[in-house]
Amino acid sequence: MNDDRTRGGAGREEDPGVRWMLAFQQGEEEAFDRIVEAYQGAVFGLLRRLLGPHPAIEDLAQEVFVRLYRSRERYRPQGRLSTFLYRITWNLALNALRDSKRQRTLSLPVDRQGAPLDLADPEAAEPSDSVQLESWAGRIEAALAALPENQRTALVLQHYDGLDLQEIGEILGISPKAVKSLLHRARTRMRELLRPYYEAEQ
Repeated sequence: MNDDRTRGGAGREEDPGVRWMLAFQQGEEEAFDRIVEAYQGAVFGLLRRLLGPHPAIEDLAQEVFVRLYRSRERYRPQGRLSTFLYRITWNLALNALRDSKRQRTLSLPVDRQGAPLDLADPEAAEPSDSVQLESWAGRIEAALAALPENQRTALVLQHYDGLDLQEIGEILGISPKAVKSLLHRARTRMRELLRPYYEAEQ
């Protein structure tokens, strides 16, 4: 048995979230409250890193736990509860991103001939003027936002949440080898996006 599976098995047996979820299945309603208290910070954090300043983050976080609650009867522990929650969170975030893109496309204003108007936000600051982009934290956040959703998620889950290839693969529905490839492409793209800032500071 490989190391990833060994860690996954131990995590399933020792994970407090799994114990609370199983207790919840047995009728202990307060166990679900403990789950929400323990994991809401991680869910909010993942949504913020995936979506940025999205107006629906609170609603999406609530929906994560609504779906977990509804899975009460059919839940079977196959890993850490955080992995299960992250999978729900990822699916909801992906849907929100796709909906946002679709709404932006459908709501594009047109002129009297029906042609799309080329509009610019007068309140938007140029990147060079942005206070946010003057800090490395802001530059990294902007570079993350520019990655494809699956690359961004894989990088966030590994770097910020400390998940291994097996766990990330379970969340994204791909193999650990595919996760490794995603991470390689994500890091390569991040270096390309951040290179101008590095060079400017030399």
